[in-house]
Amino acid sequence: MHTASLRSVVRAGGPFISVYFDAAQHVDLRWQTIRDRLEAQEADADSLSALDEAVARRSRQHGMTGRALIAADGHVVLDRHLPVPPRGSAERVGPLPYLLPLVDLSEPLIPHVVVQVDERSADLRGVDSSGRPVAVATVGARQSGPLPPGLDDVELRDVAQEATALVDRLRAELLVLSGPLSARRALRVALPGRCHRLVVEMEGPADPAVHHLAGRANRNERRAVVVRFRDEATRMTGRAVQGMDAVFTALSEGRVATLLLSDPLVGDRLIGGGRADEVLPLLAVEHDAEIVLVGGAVRLHEDVGALLTP
Repeated sequence: MHTASLRSVVRAGGPFISVYFDAAQHVDLRWQTIRDRLEAQEADADSLSALDEAVARRSRQHGMTGRALIAADGHVVLDRHLPVPPRGSAERVGPLPYLLPLVDLSEPLIPHVVVQVDERSADLRGVDSSGRPVAVATVGARQSGPLPPGLDDVELRDVAQEATALVDRLRAELLVLSGPLSARRALRVALPGRCHRLVVEMEGPADPAVHHLAGRANRNERRAVVVRFRDEATRMTGRAVQGMDAVFTALSEGRVATLLLSDPLVGDRLIGGGRADEVLPLLAVEHDAEIVLVGGAVRLHEDVGALLTP
């Protein structure tokens, strides 16, 4: 993850309230539960009020989505849509912002278009690289009562044209057709030939599979980082270090190009007077280093590694 966009967060004065939650549905109820837990942690009342207003302004997002909110000193310093919602929620009150879930959940996706088609209508959604729906449309019949099965030829052409326009607008690399086989196949035939190479078909709900497919760009990026780290470590060039103390020192001195973290980083470890999962990402942001979660792709001493600047 490129960290330049988080500079304004780390420049704010604490204490911070950091919140990550699924904002797809029942937002008001979820927020009230989270708010009660924050009050139990003696969160700042003015910052809580600012978060109340932020949640009320955007109480519902379309599709499978999450929300990241960070407040300090009575102001919301970060309000970000997340392409993938967290499992459950995460909230913290402390002297430093909790940025690690943001790294995990806001990695860019491949721009894509989803068409949920059935026997009477089609719902279309274009999604940009941040995971934010940028266009939503419905084509076809919505009235109840007996109707001939399937979209008619005019409606199919309308859906195909709308989907193609979204593909072109987003420069989408993925076009997902979801729904009954007969409806998917009829729409696929109606699409122009240049879109066929982008098509992936699926029977059930599209969102979980789409995020898996559209996240493959991140997997490729992580793989490249891991390969470089192993290469530098094997050749002992001095540009790859690992372990809590070595990485903390390099970050503090501004010598880190990319911070590598196993997922999850063990957060109750202390370094530099704070929790490692707060201090290390904060230092990365302060010194404009990238952060990459590598999972189990490479074994890192104490779950932490770094590629240093040349």
